[in-house]
Amino acid sequence: MIVLVLTRDPTDPLAVAAVIGGSSIAIACAVALIGVAVEERDATLARPRARRPRRFRAVRRGLEIGALVAALGLLRAIDGLTVITGGFVVAGFALAELVLSASSTTARSG
Repeated sequence: MIVLVLTRDPTDPLAVAAVIGGSSIAIACAVALIGVAVEERDATLARPRARRPRRFRAVRRGLEIGALVAALGLLRAIDGLTVITGGFVVAGFALAELVLSASSTTARSG
């Protein structure tokens, strides 16, 4: 990505899309890696029984953050990012996370 930034014209749409895509993938991977590490640590610290780490949840959240960064970056690239549009995009991702988290916990409790 650094080579792309240094060698391409910043007004080239392909270069802008590549930078947005690369940065969103990098952020998604970093968030997923941190989430998996936290899940592993919490699973080892579980007291009464060994709790299995929920790696899928951490990877899903990493993908959500990456998609959020990509959506906000694309909105910024086309000059469509305002407080209102950004708020709606973030609220949509937050609502999706609430629904997915609630459905995974209620499915196991029954």
